[in-house]
Amino acid sequence: MRWIKRIAVFLVFAGLVAVYVRYDGIPYTMAFVLQSWSKPYFDPAPHRATTPCDGAAPCESGKIRTLTYNVLCRVCEKEGYDTWDVRWPHLKDLIAKYDADLFGAQELGGNADIETILGAFPHYACETYRFGPWAYGDCALFYRKDRFEALDSGQMWLSPKPGVPFAQNWKRLSMPRYVNWVYLRQKGNGFRFLFVNTHFDNNGENKEPSALMFSRAFRPLAEIVPIIATGDFNTDVRAERYRNIRGANEGPPVFDNVRDRAPVKNVLTNAMPPDKDEEVQWHTDLDRTIDHIFVAGPVQIEVFDWIQDATVYEPGRRWPSDHPAVYAEINLRMR
Repeated sequence: MRWIKRIAVFLVFAGLVAVYVRYDGIPYTMAFVLQSWSKPYFDPAPHRATTPCDGAAPCESGKIRTLTYNVLCRVCEKEGYDTWDVRWPHLKDLIAKYDADLFGAQELGGNADIETILGAFPHYACETYRFGPWAYGDCALFYRKDRFEALDSGQMWLSPKPGVPFAQNWKRLSMPRYVNWVYLRQKGNGFRFLFVNTHFDNNGENKEPSALMFSRAFRPLAEIVPIIATGDFNTDVRAERYRNIRGANEGPPVFDNVRDRAPVKNVLTNAMPPDKDEEVQWHTDLDRTIDHIFVAGPVQIEVFDWIQDATVYEPGRRWPSDHPAVYAEINLRMR
């Protein structure tokens, strides 16, 4: 009988563990112990007493150089791409070339990756999800601290529990993904706006609800707050999901892709890698672009420049990342 009791105790214990894991006990425990709960949604109420641009007129941002770039993670091993140590000087050169005011990065890892960028570009401040002494920089965002100051920030997790860091998303055991946001004030004239960066999961079961969550979360804010959103959305313009990201299936579109407003769409290429016709098309065909810069809010949008950068480096003719960088110069004027 003793062995039957032991089996029964084991089964009860295993069942409790299964329930604990199934209902996100680990993320809840981590957030409680480390006091690292996310603030998923921006609340504009505390800021409503402040007039746009501190009363200055015209109330506009001036030209904002904006970059989004999935840098291919340090630990990713992908055929045809060099290791991080070889790629990093070329990634750094590209980031320096555009000298962006706002830089949304995807696939950074922890503190080491973030500090590498801040060490090379000390004029940036960074917002990312932090838990205890660690960071999860899958969609870290950077902004020029000499031009902007952060008034508020948070993360909305792309899962059924948007306020629980690392909560299981719709397809269980998938990579945790989130939307990272910071509310910025421009020091020169007080222009205020949300800067948002995200990285959608590459699994379709997660991408579909993420698209709806994204547009629904920002639709009410877009009525009162300018928004610049960067990201690897793992969605090209031909997909029905793209309409959901923009919010076009549930009313007037929330987000405008700045590419659509650019006077010229530039794709930068040079000597392409040999025997990689499919990847060349993926890097250069605008219909296949899955990295986007969106704008929303009560603003008039002016786009001066838009570039998709798919240049390679020698020797070997390889890309620094498996994604091209996307860059735009934008001016937002309050209506």
